[in-house]
Amino acid sequence: MTTTTTQTSDEQLHDEPTTPAPAVPPVSAPELPEAGLRAQITPWAAMGALVVAAGAIRLAQHAATGADAQIAYGVAGVAFTVAVVAATVTRKRITDRKMRHRLVAALYLGASWLTMISFTGVTLGAIAALSILGAGLSLLWWKQHRIGPGLPAELAVLDRAATASSDLFVERFNAHLGGKGKPFAGAKLLDPQTIKAGYRFTLELVPGVQSVEQVRGQVNALRGGLRLMPGQDVIVEDHPTEPAPTALLTIVTRPPIAKPQPWPGPELGFDSATGSVRLGPFADGEGCACWRVYTQDSMWGGFIQGGTGSGKSRLLEQIAMSCAASTSHPTIIWYGDGQNGDSSPMLVKHADYAATTFSQIYNMALAALRIMKINGVERRLSGRVGFTPTAASPGTLMIVDEFHKPLDVKQNPLLAVATQEAFVTIAREGRKNGVALIAATQSPKLEAFGSTGGADTLRACLLDGNGLIMRSKNPNAKTVFGVDINPRKFPKLAGYGYLCDPDPGARSAPFRGFWVTDELAVYWPSRITWRTQPLRQANFAGKDYAKRHDVVAEQRFADEMLLAMADAGSVDEIEELEKTMDRAAAARDTVDVVEFGDGHPPVRRVAKFWEQQPQPGPGRPAELNTGQRKVLEAITAGHASPKEIITATGYSSSQVYNLLGELDKLGEISKAGYGRYEANQTAA
Repeated sequence: MTTTTTQTSDEQLHDEPTTPAPAVPPVSAPELPEAGLRAQITPWAAMGALVVAAGAIRLAQHAATGADAQIAYGVAGVAFTVAVVAATVTRKRITDRKMRHRLVAALYLGASWLTMISFTGVTLGAIAALSILGAGLSLLWWKQHRIGPGLPAELAVLDRAATASSDLFVERFNAHLGGKGKPFAGAKLLDPQTIKAGYRFTLELVPGVQSVEQVRGQVNALRGGLRLMPGQDVIVEDHPTEPAPTALLTIVTRPPIAKPQPWPGPELGFDSATGSVRLGPFADGEGCACWRVYTQDSMWGGFIQGGTGSGKSRLLEQIAMSCAASTSHPTIIWYGDGQNGDSSPMLVKHADYAATTFSQIYNMALAALRIMKINGVERRLSGRVGFTPTAASPGTLMIVDEFHKPLDVKQNPLLAVATQEAFVTIAREGRKNGVALIAATQSPKLEAFGSTGGADTLRACLLDGNGLIMRSKNPNAKTVFGVDINPRKFPKLAGYGYLCDPDPGARSAPFRGFWVTDELAVYWPSRITWRTQPLRQANFAGKDYAKRHDVVAEQRFADEMLLAMADAGSVDEIEELEKTMDRAAAARDTVDVVEFGDGHPPVRRVAKFWEQQPQPGPGRPAELNTGQRKVLEAITAGHASPKEIITATGYSSSQVYNLLGELDKLGEISKAGYGRYEANQTAA
């Protein structure tokens, strides 16, 4: 992966303080020798063998004449070439494309040199030419098989131990995993390589029987069969150069991510060359996982799922700060939290627009739709294709943590459906109009995307951008992300995650996100210039965007009042008042709601449309509420089973069962048999 740093301009960051920033160690892994002296002298041994073969050819020429001589040195040359090829292929299959090209060039060099020697003889000049050309072709070999920089040559003996360990893993795989009747019967573990973090192999699977996805879904079987110790890891990826089904299997015996690596700051946190956020190092220490935000003519969001303590909210802070500080890809940060802003007080304080209640999140979604609309008008008039962020027209990144809460009809009955519809439009159409939605939640279920028909569309559109699985106690990731990964088995490391279906050519492997420490969370936000919407977009976003700072101030005042009442000992009275108001609201068929659009009075009374209130039928008891009356009418009409009642009323199964229980307690219905109900005569 190409690493490019972005220099932060004075316009973007405020003047640095006299005190230095917290020290940030670079991403690194233990420096260990990759190979011993045997690998270092291999090219010289090959050239020496070539000189010996040339001498044999000359002796054959002097010992015989005519056809016998031609046959003699021809056989000698061919034998040498076959010996080199056989030794190389037998010892290790070359999977690197560049290395294969160098090997072919070396064979051509050897054949050409032998042909020349057969006519000119073995001279010092010929040997010098072979040494120079051979050394040039061997540079790539020495680069890949080197003794680590600064390490004494005596440490090369460790190569023998590394080779023995890799052979031990091959033996374990053959005995416990690849043998007859084993989970991966017929599969072969080949081409052992020593890397800084452990060992890497080529895993050849049985075509038509096994797949990389199947192996990836059985990581626990792999760990057990390879007898890995706690703290060690195994990574299964598609092989970059071999045909399917071939996997690249990495065994991490020296995990470089065992200790958290602090976030390196916004300059290194955002890759301006790719428009991506660097999330953190992969489990084997080779490269960083990246969250794509911008590609050509597009802006992307995504979906993150992680349980309590997984590091999800800290990862969102990292993404937000990296994007906010970028000068190459100007981005405005909006932040919503279904948990009253408790997930990230830092983003509530610094984001251009912060929403901490269900109604505020809905207002934010409406403002985002307006931003998309005006950006689309600008794009059409200018003839631009897609969206590319500029200082005059930055992208808007809308992050919603605990986003399942505002989409839950039980917690947010008035606005859940409307909020979901707005989210679907943003996720589906925002890419080309400069607005992206990142949704994060602890819930690993499909219901996290809402309970109406737009749930599948919302999930699919979000995962078209990015998908990130973090540690969770629920193994239901396959249903949501479409991958056979069990997040329950992830190590208990904050920030540990797995990117699903990244960009072509990128690794789909576990990683550990950089750690935004408490010191970094204090140091960096005040030094980043958090952008706001340009004047045109700000005007078109509506009155809720214009009043966003007033809403935050009002919320802060309300919180301070609550603390004051708690200090005065009046919390019990407040809670009792809230319960009384909730009971009164639940007993009414109408509710007072705040209007969010223009041209309406601030408050109006509407029917509880989510209960689908019909006109009461003749003879129905006046004391029954809307839902009870509708279920009772369905039973009276002959719909006796819960399934029939669900079909007739349009209610969910849980609503029907609750209403049946209420009617039974009121004496309006009784059971006519197992799973069947009838109306009592008093209700008829």
